[in-house]
Amino acid sequence: VCSYTEDHTKSKGRGETANEDAILQKLLQKAEKRKRKHKSSESEKPQQTVKAVEEPKNIEAVAQPEVTPESTEETAPKEDEHSNDFQVIGSTAKRQKVEMVLPAWLAHPTIIEGGNLIPDGDADAADDEASIKQLPYLEKSTLRALKQMKIKRLFPVQREVIPWVLEAHSKPEPFRPRDICVSAPTGSGKTLAFAIPIVQMLANRVECKVRALIVLPVAELALQVFKVFSVLCSHTELQVCLLSKQHRLEDEQKKMLDLYKGVYYSKVDIVVTTPGRLVDHLHATKGFSLKSLKYLVIDEADRIMDAVFQNWLYHLDSHVRNTADKLLAGVQAPLCYQELLDSYGKLPHKMLFSATLSQDPEKLQNLRLFQPKLFTTVLTMPTWQPKLDNAEQTEQDVNHSSNQFVGKYTTPAELTEQHCLTEMRYKPLTLYALAQQFGWKKFLCFTNSADTADRLWFVLNSLFAGSSITVAQLSSKLNAAARKERMTQFVRGQINGLICSDALARGIDVPNVDIVVSYDAPRHIKTYIHRVGRTARAGQKGIAITLLTDKDQQQFKKMLNEVGKSMGEEISTSPDIELEHAGIYKTALDALRLRQEKQTKQQRVEKIRNSRKAKLHKQESAGGLTLMEKLQLKA
Repeated sequence: VCSYTEDHTKSKGRGETANEDAILQKLLQKAEKRKRKHKSSESEKPQQTVKAVEEPKNIEAVAQPEVTPESTEETAPKEDEHSNDFQVIGSTAKRQKVEMVLPAWLAHPTIIEGGNLIPDGDADAADDEASIKQLPYLEKSTLRALKQMKIKRLFPVQREVIPWVLEAHSKPEPFRPRDICVSAPTGSGKTLAFAIPIVQMLANRVECKVRALIVLPVAELALQVFKVFSVLCSHTELQVCLLSKQHRLEDEQKKMLDLYKGVYYSKVDIVVTTPGRLVDHLHATKGFSLKSLKYLVIDEADRIMDAVFQNWLYHLDSHVRNTADKLLAGVQAPLCYQELLDSYGKLPHKMLFSATLSQDPEKLQNLRLFQPKLFTTVLTMPTWQPKLDNAEQTEQDVNHSSNQFVGKYTTPAELTEQHCLTEMRYKPLTLYALAQQFGWKKFLCFTNSADTADRLWFVLNSLFAGSSITVAQLSSKLNAAARKERMTQFVRGQINGLICSDALARGIDVPNVDIVVSYDAPRHIKTYIHRVGRTARAGQKGIAITLLTDKDQQQFKKMLNEVGKSMGEEISTSPDIELEHAGIYKTALDALRLRQEKQTKQQRVEKIRNSRKAKLHKQESAGGLTLMEKLQLKA
C-alpha cells in the first residue's frame, strides 16, 4: 500500500495519469527479481512490456542492473540496495565462520620451548646451559637449598620465569611488574618457578610481616608446597607457615602472631594456605593482617577460579587494603602515569600457575590482572608452509598456526600414552592381566568415584591374592590419617598399586610412579591431563594407559582431538591369563555382590535408626516423652 501511494503521488506531481494495472505490473516485476536473486540456478525470464510512459525505464532497471542514472528512477535502485541488508528466512547459503578472538596477551604468549626434561647425568650440553652453577641470578642461599634438594639444573619453565620475575621487580618507581600466568605440563617444576624468586626478593627484609600468600586448592598440595618453601627458607631468616584444616585453628594462630603490649606482631613472612582456611583466619584471627602483601600466588589456578572457591577472593580483597576501589577484583583502572604512581607498592604482584590454565578471558578478568603476561609450554613449535597459489589462504594459515597452542594442553615428552579396548564386565580382569603380563611394580589406577574405587579394590585384592603384587585403595572413604599411611606405604614400596579417585590426581607429587591407569575414561580433558601427570615427572619416563569400551572410545577420541592430541598406540592382553583366572574372577564378583547387599542392608538399618532418633529428639524437645520412652531412648 505504501509503495502504491508513493508511486501514485509521484505520477500526479509530474502531471501523468495513474494506471493501477501498470503499478501492479511493476510490483510483480520486483517480486520476480527477488526470486531470481535467491535462485541462482534459474535462468533469467524475459520481462513483460508495460503500457505506461515510465514503464520502459523501470523494465530496463529491473532487467539490466548496470545502467546510467539518467535512464532510471531513484526508487528502483534503492530497493536493490536495501534488499541485500536482510537475511532471507529459509536460505541455504553458508554461514560465515566466526573466528575466536582472544586478548593480545592470550593470543601471543611467551613460548617456553624444550619440552624434554633431561634427568641429571644426561647430555653435557644441557648441563652447561641449565646447571645451577652457571645461572648468575641464583643467590648462594638458593644454591645451598637446591643442593639439599639434590637439584643440579633448572627446568625450562624455571629458567624462563625466575629471571623474568626478578628483573620485573628490579625496575624503578612507578613501573609495576606485570602479572603473569604460567601454563606448563605437570611435573615441569612450576613450584620452584615461583618459590625461588619470592624467597630471594624477601631475604633482605627487616621487619617480619606477611608479604607472600600462596593459595592452593587442597591441603595435601599445600603441604607439598610448604615443604619446598621450608627448605628454601632454611638458609635465610624468613619464616613460612602452613594453614590447613588438618591442624587446629588455635595452634595456627599461635604460630602466626605474637601479642606484645596490646599490639599484634607477625611471626611469619610467607603463608601457604587453602581458600577455606584463609577465610577462617581472615574472620576469626585477630591481628592477622595482609596490608603489606607483595606477592599473591594462585597454584592450580583453574580449579581455584571455579565457582566453589570464588568467595575467598572477595574476603581477601576486603582485607588487603581499605580503599573504595577494589584492588584484587573488579573493573580495571585506566593505564596512565598517575595510576601507576598511585598503585606502586600498594598492590600485590599476582602469579597464576596451572597445567590446565583457563583460556576463558571472563574468568581471568575476575582477578583483575595488571597488564598480564602468559608463559606457555609447547613441545613442538607450529610451522608454516606457504602456498604460492593462494595468497589469502597463506595469510589465514599464518594466523591459524600462530594461535595453534591456544586452549590446548601439553604433556611431558617422556610420557607414552596407550589405550586398551575391553568390555565393561571384563574390565577388572583386563587390568589384572595387564599388571601380570607387563610386571607392573608401581602403578596408580584412577576411577571416577570413590564407590568404584572401593569395589575395584575388593575384586583386585581377590585376584592378586597369593601373587607378589599388592594393591590398596585411596579415596575419600578413608580419613586423613589412613590416607597418609597408605601413601607412605606406597612410596616405600610396601604397596605396588593404589586404586584411587580423582582427589589424588591434581598436583600431588608421588615419586617414581611407572604406570598410570585410567580405569574409567575421564569425563573432561583436564581430568585426563592431571591423571597422566602423576607419572613422567621431572624428566623420568612414564606410561599412561586408558581402559576403553566401545561406548567410551568415540567420546574419548573426540575429547583428545579437540585439544590436538591423539589416542596413542593400542595394547592388548594375553587371552591365556584371562582364561586362567576366569574362575577366580567369577568367585570375586560373587563375593562382591554379597558384600554390596550386606552394605545396602546396613545402610537401610542405619537410616531407620537415624529417623527414629530424630523423631524421638523432636518429641523430647516438645516435652511429650513419657518415662518409658525416655528409657527406650537411653537404651
